[in-house]
Amino acid sequence: MIFINPDCFQGYRFPSIGLLYMAAALERNGMPVEYIDPNYDPAWRRRLDDAAPRHEWIGITANILSLKPALELSALVRAEYPGKKIIMGGPYPSIKYADLIPEHADAVAVGESEETIIDVANGRPSGEIKGVAWSDGGTVIFNGRRDLIKDIDTIAPPAWRLGHVKKYRLEHTKRNPVLPLLTSRGCPFKCIFCASRVIFESRIRYRSIDRVIEEFDELTVEHGAREVHIWDDNFTLRRDRVMEFCERLATRRKRGVSLMIPSGIKPDIGDYEMFRAMRRAGFYSVCIAVESGDREIMKSLGKKVDVGKVRGVISAARRAGLLLNGFFMLGLPDDTEETMRRNIEHACSLPLHQALFFVTIPFPGTELYDIVKEKGKLLYDNEVELYERGYFQGRATCEMPGFDAGTLEKMYRLANRRFYFRPAVLAALFFKKLHSPLQLFFMMRKWFRVVMRGRQF
Repeated sequence: MIFINPDCFQGYRFPSIGLLYMAAALERNGMPVEYIDPNYDPAWRRRLDDAAPRHEWIGITANILSLKPALELSALVRAEYPGKKIIMGGPYPSIKYADLIPEHADAVAVGESEETIIDVANGRPSGEIKGVAWSDGGTVIFNGRRDLIKDIDTIAPPAWRLGHVKKYRLEHTKRNPVLPLLTSRGCPFKCIFCASRVIFESRIRYRSIDRVIEEFDELTVEHGAREVHIWDDNFTLRRDRVMEFCERLATRRKRGVSLMIPSGIKPDIGDYEMFRAMRRAGFYSVCIAVESGDREIMKSLGKKVDVGKVRGVISAARRAGLLLNGFFMLGLPDDTEETMRRNIEHACSLPLHQALFFVTIPFPGTELYDIVKEKGKLLYDNEVELYERGYFQGRATCEMPGFDAGTLEKMYRLANRRFYFRPAVLAALFFKKLHSPLQLFFMMRKWFRVVMRGRQF
């Protein structure tokens, strides 16, 4: 089987850990597999031409960020390799499989798929495979979801040797190259805007610390990663586990590996002792998913956050020496211009180094999407535009009774300017984030975006 990671021509290019988990599962079962990544390999078309005769299936991953290039890639495969079968997977196909079959895919792996992909590669009939949707005479059929893997320690770690590790570099990191690490899968909460629930069903499963450390050693020793990003949905949920992990990592500090959490931790969990342990282990930056300071709005999101604890948690993390980036959402279902202004002021009042203000995006398959369709208005022609419009352009993706598109976009620009037009914040960020002369250039470029466009820093 050939796996291809679509070229996300804008935004964050990163290897597909999902496809590399699939590749590792096939390799463990003695099946031939190849991984092609147009994001990092200029010769990817030549590699695909060479690999295609050896394989029946071509796998393509897709989420809202990569949907447009994924569909373009699918069209290319259909045109150039008409005898090949396409299987798609990821959050978006898991929800919208009926819209993808048969034009864009012959089959879709729905949900967690390490076991599903083995059945497909073995040639087992589609009607016998749980977790697969396919077309039968023009009718899309789905046998139902496969049970989640109970013991995720049994899952083979991603097959990084198939990738381009030396090219996995990000401009905003302390060190390069960078590789991601998952110490758990899923989250037990039921936030109405979260697309992760589509795959992991509001459950959290933990890997053993022994297996996590083994993989950390593989990433840093065998593959040469100088920075590791923890991609868990809820890394700090269990304090005892964080402490054990950090104690084990602290003995490896001589390698000079940095760690950060880019996905956002729960904002009401954490104390100074825990954050200091993280700092000693090599963590230098943490993102905190604050979202809103309004108790009623947070309750309506299903976040289950004690808003009164958020300031203390952020203060403790800052005292511990971590670089802090807060996440905030504008344009939530119960938002008005007044509540958004209060949220902006709340963000400015917290001891954060950075803030990322997001125009709320109603992802298909989430409760938020259903709420917007019922009570508001979606503002895009097709879902290919959804992420690009909301994330990269800072434009409204929906309207609700409390705000229109113009008001939301005005609040988005105001939020970025209001937060960063403060000398003390800029000075603290400059000294905390500047790790190399090249990063000075990146910071100046991002500052221009804030000044001239009111876009994300």
